[in-house]
Amino acid sequence: MRRGRNDAYNDTNVKAQRQRLLAALLRAGSAGINTIQARHNLNILAPAPRIYELRHHYGHNIQTIWTTETTPEGHPHRVARYVLLNGKYKEAI
Repeated sequence: MRRGRNDAYNDTNVKAQRQRLLAALLRAGSAGINTIQARHNLNILAPAPRIYELRHHYGHNIQTIWTTETTPEGHPHRVARYVLLNGKYKEAI
């Protein structure tokens, strides 16, 4: 079901997910994107593997900050907040 979203949002292949996540990180600046936002706003159910790929395969310097956030359903969870920093990730292959 499309729910009024565009095809780019509905595309669940990993390349499309990486592109959406990187674009969102660029827009978010120092506020970053947390796991809940990635799942609900970007249609990326498992953002951690996409972050790993952006870091290790593409060299993006992405910081992980652990925080507690509340889901739209009202449940608190410990989640990662990802912030894109300047420069290259030091352990990129």
